[in-house]
Amino acid sequence: MNLDKLFEDVIGAYEGYYNIERDNAAPFDAKGFLSNESEQYFLLKSAKIAFVNAYEYAYFKKLDTVSCDELTQLDAAAWEDGISHVKPGTDHKNTDVALIVIADKVGDDVRSSIDSYKHSKNYMLGLHGFSNYRLVVIESSTGTFLTNRRGRDLRDFVQRIMSGT
Repeated sequence: MNLDKLFEDVIGAYEGYYNIERDNAAPFDAKGFLSNESEQYFLLKSAKIAFVNAYEYAYFKKLDTVSCDELTQLDAAAWEDGISHVKPGTDHKNTDVALIVIADKVGDDVRSSIDSYKHSKNYMLGLHGFSNYRLVVIESSTGTFLTNRRGRDLRDFVQRIMSGT
């Protein structure tokens, strides 16, 4: 599949749910933000039981070739920027970070080290929420998907985008 078309298809699918920003996204080509805030009540709105916040920051990068060094830099930048937005508290459930890299060619060093890109953090032993990291690297020329452990659900989502379903 064409690199540019795949990138635009992925961004287009995310635009349905995320606020996507292409300007001021450096070193990424785009970044997105999803906010899911919900309240639970008991009979009346004045009898609030719970208020739960869940957020996700997604970062998108398109490259001709991705090496382990480039991926390490993107990985660190995405994680640091994503968790910089966390506001832990009793209402904070999670703030997750996702990095999607689409390249025409993926280096062999990336293939062998993809599982090493993992981050997670909890706040006050999880009482004030947590953050997890998901990574998907797509080789557009072959349709190969590489993911860290938590990125498998993203792989399924992107595969559906590529198949057009």
